Amino acid sequence: MFVPFLLALSTAITTVYGKKNISYALWAILLVVILLTFNHHATSTLNLSF
Repeated sequence: MFVPFLLALSTAITTVYGKKNISYALWAILLVVILLTFNHHATSTLNLSF
C-alpha cells in the first residue's frame, strides 16, 4: 500500500517543478497501480452473515 502514495507524492513533486512529461508518465503509472490494487481487493465476495 506504500507504492500508490509514493507515486502520488512523486507525481505532485514533478508537477510542482514543471516536469510535464515525467509527471504524465508517473500519473499513468499511478493510475495502473491503483486499478490493479482495486482489482486485487475487489474481486472476491465478502462472506457476511447478519
